[in-house]
Order: sequence, then C-alpha cells, then structure tokens
Amino acid sequence: MSELEVVRKEIEEIDREILALISRRVNLAEKVLESKRINGTSINDRTQNEVVINRAVSAATELNLDVGFVKNIFDILIRMSIERQEELSGKGNLP
Repeated sequence: MSELEVVRKEIEEIDREILALISRRVNLAEKVLESKRINGTSINDRTQNEVVINRAVSAATELNLDVGFVKNIFDILIRMSIERQEELSGKGNLP
C-alpha cells in the first residue's frame, strides 16, 4: 500500500468518525425538543444558535482553521438539528 493510500485510508476512518458524531448530535434533537417544550422555547432558538456558532468560531480560531468554513459547517449542523426537531414535532419535511 502506497503512502497516499495509507493517508486516504486514515481520512476515510476520520470521515466515518465525523459522520458518527453528526449522527449522535442529530439524535440528541429529541432530548433538546423535550426540554424546549418544557421551557416553552421555540424550536429555532436563535440565541442558542449564536452561542453554538460563536463557540465553534472561537475553537476554529484556536485550532487555526478557516473560520468561514467552520461557521458554514455549524450552520448546516444547526439546520439539521432544527429539521430533526421539526420532524419529531410533526412539522418537518423529512420522510
């Protein structure tokens, strides 16, 4: 196996780990939704969304990652969570 193939295999493993973490994150939507129902909070909590984005941007800066790309990734993760919560509440577009 060439060095490139070894590196690509490692990247593939990391990608699987990332996807597993995304799945864990999205699956927490049910617990988040229940807490929001109890607290009377809207599914799309813009204040919390900003907290998450700011936390990600801060971590990206510390890790010397492109802040714009990281912000885009977290925007997508937040949208995935909102969509999952809407689906669980009967308002979503997912099958």
